[in-house]
Amino acid sequence: MELDEALDSWFKNVNKLVPSVNDRQKITHVGAEVLKAELVHVTKLKHYQKNRDTSKIEHLADSIEIGDTNIDYIRDGTSIVGFTNKVINHARIARFLNDGTKFMKGDHFVDDTRRNSKQLILQAQYAEYQRLLKGGDK
Repeated sequence: MELDEALDSWFKNVNKLVPSVNDRQKITHVGAEVLKAELVHVTKLKHYQKNRDTSKIEHLADSIEIGDTNIDYIRDGTSIVGFTNKVINHARIARFLNDGTKFMKGDHFVDDTRRNSKQLILQAQYAEYQRLLKGGDK
């Protein structure tokens, strides 16, 4: 076997392991679901007020959404998780609580949650990758 034939064969075998954009979307969405669940939990734990009237404006913990595009709204297989800015800009409030201001110290709940849930996210994404690799949901 010549080198070019061997490389072509290797490339075909490796290319089977690289997921399509649709499969990458499914994989990253599973990870985004895990991050969202963790972020909702931590936000409720640290910043939830049970007696607050949420009839007009939802609470910060209830305003977390998943987007199946990148930050520029391009569908490339990535998913994003964040706070909405509908009705009231929850993303801005979350940033103030996370980073702090000159009047209050930030508690870094978003940063810590991302960092602490990285392993869970990767495990969920790997499980979805394995499921798709074996031909599930095609």
